[in-house]
Amino acid sequence: MAFEVTVVNTGATIACAADQTVLEAAVGAGIDYPYTCATGNCAACISEVQAGAVSMLPYSDNALSAVQVGEGKVLACRARPLSDVAVVWLGRGRR
Repeated sequence: MAFEVTVVNTGATIACAADQTVLEAAVGAGIDYPYTCATGNCAACISEVQAGAVSMLPYSDNALSAVQVGEGKVLACRARPLSDVAVVWLGRGRR
């Protein structure tokens, strides 16, 4: 099963399999999504879900706090879609 992910920063809508992370789908589609570690430890791919829902793979609390999660923030490298999703990356100085 695949969902549509809209990367608001670029306006691109891409396919993302349910077992794929938003980051994997974006990079695979040629989007220059900000990231460094891709393991949930650095927060370079911190993003905000503007629509839809994701599930999160394990990540470091140092990369994403409970307060940030409550604000709708996710790590694109750990976020798998549960529906069609719209995300905006906050990295590169946009936190």
